[in-house]
Amino acid sequence: MNQLGIQEKLPFARAMRISIQGIRIRVGRSLVTVSGVVLGIAFLMSNLTSQLILKAVQSERELKQTVDLMQALVKSEIGVLEGKQIAVAVFGELSNADEQLLARIRSGEPAAIRAFGVSGAPYESYPLEKVGEGVVAMLVLGDAEVAGISLGDLTAGMSQKVVLDSVDDRRFEDALDSGVRRELFFGDQVRQRQAELKAAEKQALFRTIWIAAISMFVTVIGVSNALLMSVTERFREIGTMKCLGALSAFIRTLFLIESSLIGVVGSVVGVIVGATLPLLVYGFLYGFPTVLGALDYGLLGLAAMGSACSGTILSILAAIYPARVASNMVPAAALRSTV
Repeated sequence: MNQLGIQEKLPFARAMRISIQGIRIRVGRSLVTVSGVVLGIAFLMSNLTSQLILKAVQSERELKQTVDLMQALVKSEIGVLEGKQIAVAVFGELSNADEQLLARIRSGEPAAIRAFGVSGAPYESYPLEKVGEGVVAMLVLGDAEVAGISLGDLTAGMSQKVVLDSVDDRRFEDALDSGVRRELFFGDQVRQRQAELKAAEKQALFRTIWIAAISMFVTVIGVSNALLMSVTERFREIGTMKCLGALSAFIRTLFLIESSLIGVVGSVVGVIVGATLPLLVYGFLYGFPTVLGALDYGLLGLAAMGSACSGTILSILAAIYPARVASNMVPAAALRSTV
């Protein structure tokens, strides 16, 4: 029986050991290749981390400015809170700004806070029609656009019917002829600022995508070039393995394993470096408590996993062409090489 056409495939574990041994032998070139992946992924990760930090810090600043604006309006209408009765009516969910404003109001030590829609000390819960009795002003908070009551009924019992509302288009049953002075926390200036922030976010997203594309391109070119040079240096080694019976698929597997190991190590190191540097820089600039307290660690983790996976996958893709070149070599021609 003719056995000459049968070739035995070497196990994957053997290919893994050969690839690791090859990396150890050519440790200098391997470090250069890894450094290319590290730089590309670190560049990408540092940009993503910087965007997350800047967005978090900016959000904190915007929130503080918003609460300062709300508090200034309360002070202009009521003056000193100490010893006075005020009312709070909540429709819908409280925003972060609403919650912080309530915290500042509580710290002003008013005589009483008559409340609807919010409970617990120091709030005194009342029915909606009686929440305004005996108070100097009423705060209407929450994100609901429909109050479900007339301003006249809501402000019944108030000596001066003044309502400070956090939603400018909130609808009351008698908003046109209620006889109540309704002041808005947020006017045209705040809405214009919010529109500017949305435009800035779109520009930042485009910039992030462009930088990510550049970093990915640099990673692919670096890994592909390094592996092509590795193929050139290993002509005689590849020819010897093929003469000993190594299949073309086995040669391709060796280079793909090598590139995947390089990609994993380079991506992990790049993610660590790329995340650490912006945290240190912005920590010294804005203060570590501010940066670490405002940062969204869920998004940071997703960015880290995405960057690491991208670096590994791109390293493997970059090795496809060099692996094909190596596997398609003719043994005799490879052995004659003097490279």
